[in-house]
Amino acid sequence: MWSRNIVLRFIFFILLMGKRVSSKEPQCSSFHYEEQLLSKMIRMEIAMEQQQQRVNDALEKMSKTIDLFEMGAIKKESHMLDRIKDALESVNATMVNFYNRTLLLEDNLKNAVDDFAQDSKLLSSTLTQNVSETIGYLHTLEEKAGTPTIAFEAKGLKDLSVPPNTNLVFTEAVFNHGNGYDVKTSVFTCPLNGTYLFTSHLCSAYNKHFGYRLVVDDIVYSSGTVDDSNSYHCTSFDAIAILQLASRVWVQTNGNTEDIRV
Repeated sequence: MWSRNIVLRFIFFILLMGKRVSSKEPQCSSFHYEEQLLSKMIRMEIAMEQQQQRVNDALEKMSKTIDLFEMGAIKKESHMLDRIKDALESVNATMVNFYNRTLLLEDNLKNAVDDFAQDSKLLSSTLTQNVSETIGYLHTLEEKAGTPTIAFEAKGLKDLSVPPNTNLVFTEAVFNHGNGYDVKTSVFTCPLNGTYLFTSHLCSAYNKHFGYRLVVDDIVYSSGTVDDSNSYHCTSFDAIAILQLASRVWVQTNGNTEDIRV
């Protein structure tokens, strides 16, 4: 839109043009020069107004374009945030599930260890019962043959951490027929010539291992190891020896040995 100054100048230009026609002054006069200068100024201002209008239109289009771009960017950002939120929720659900499964596995392992401990106690009880029945049978044979019964059972280690090549001292004698077993040294001294059967039941502590051997007069008759395990682990071994009067028998650790249970 034309400004007020442009309109006034345009009216002034028309008046000057009318005056020029009526006066018929020559074109080389100063008035003619001023008239041309004024005409150029008016055309220049009109061109500037048009240029300003085009600039304003361009700015308006640019503003709309920026608004559209910002709206699109906001939508994309919102969509991205929603995806990130969904991903985090999924990860959180996965972690919760993993934690629950870990707790369940831990409970199962504890139950398995408890069950194994009960089985070990049952095995030890069964072994004791079998030995007792064997002794009873030996008593029967003794009565029939007139031969005294030599038998013993000992349990309860004095030390649970025993260095290698050290006697295992069982301090509690359940029975000791013939008085051949010494609870202080854990050494059996043969009171009568004959053939003897020795049976031992050993258990390792959690994640521990040890080696063992049965020694008769410094000669190894039987040996083995109880390896590492994720729970208590037990083993039994037997040895038959033909002994003479005063022969000595004991059980000792062998090699690298850690905590044990008996």
